Amino acid sequence: MASLALTIREAVRYRGRSGHYSWLAHRLSGLAILGFVVIHVWDTANAFFAPHIYAWSLALFKNPLFALGEIGIMAAVLYHAMNGLRITLLDFKPNWWLYQKQSAAIVWILFFAIFIPIAILMFSGLLGHCSEMAAEGLSCWTIPSLSDFPASMFSN
Repeated sequence: MASLALTIREAVRYRGRSGHYSWLAHRLSGLAILGFVVIHVWDTANAFFAPHIYAWSLALFKNPLFALGEIGIMAAVLYHAMNGLRITLLDFKPNWWLYQKQSAAIVWILFFAIFIPIAILMFSGLLGHCSEMAAEGLSCWTIPSLSDFPASMFSN
């Protein structure tokens, strides 16, 4: 949480241009990826230590809010990777820092050119899932209750 507070504090304090906005987006995307990894490790560990919680979390992750979160995580990974490559190239060629504004613009253009089609594909999958649920008379927005997955169901 301190890292997020630092990011917000520094974002407000410094009034840079493309370099600042690239730093801010890189920092926030990195924090989003870290949050995803923590949730993923916790969830996967539950497969062994608490199978009923793992089964519940799998049902929970089918909620459309998590599908939208997956689109956000995909965006974070894509931007973080592309901007990381830009920073690496600039570090190896210091004279290219003169073209930071142009390189940041190229990263954003490539990001959106790749992100938009993938996001549309992922969102159509979300709509398809909700349509299938509706055809069965169920709501895709229902949040499963942990009590629907008792530990006794999974004990040997």
